[in-house]
Amino acid sequence: MIRRLAAFALGAAAAAACAVPDAPSHTGGYAFDSNGDSTGYVFHWPGSRLPVRFWAEPRGDLPALVQRGIGVWQDQFLYGEFTGTMVADSTHADVIFTWSDSVPPAVPPDPGPPVKACGGLTETDSLVGNQIAGAFHSSITILHVGATAGQVEACVRRTVIHELGHDLGILSDDAPDSTDIMYFTPYVSLPSAADRTTMQVLYHTAPTLLPPAR
Repeated sequence: MIRRLAAFALGAAAAAACAVPDAPSHTGGYAFDSNGDSTGYVFHWPGSRLPVRFWAEPRGDLPALVQRGIGVWQDQFLYGEFTGTMVADSTHADVIFTWSDSVPPAVPPDPGPPVKACGGLTETDSLVGNQIAGAFHSSITILHVGATAGQVEACVRRTVIHELGHDLGILSDDAPDSTDIMYFTPYVSLPSAADRTTMQVLYHTAPTLLPPAR
């Protein structure tokens, strides 16, 4: 969905079972840096900051959908490189999720063809040197296009996972293929093999940005 990261517009493994795992192959992935061409900022949450703390506005089913999305992304990793937890206080959160306007009813998602019934946006505060100054902010917007409540719910589920992908560090202008959850408009319900590969490689790549201070 729509993405803006305001700050980024600025300018040998051993054979033993306990060995440090090799980085996954880049084959089948896509660019994850802020410029999308290997020249931009690279960010991911370091192990010292796990679990990443998420807060979701307690209206509708947004907290449950964010919790679900955290689990979806945790499942994409081989060695627990990312974990997340929900917190009750937004002032103690690393990532904040809100509705941008209206709150849709919590209903079962429509299993039919995807409908663009919502949008998403992820932003950060400015940089202080090479450190992000504040929490990531993700918001969900409901588009009034005549969609059913079930179609809206399905769209929100997809979009929450998409925005979480940006919160975890995929800073590029989204994936190139519509079969990827990180495509500009997510049409699929879960991360693809390319999404998985990209996230795994990202978390084995040296970052150029530091997370916000706690």
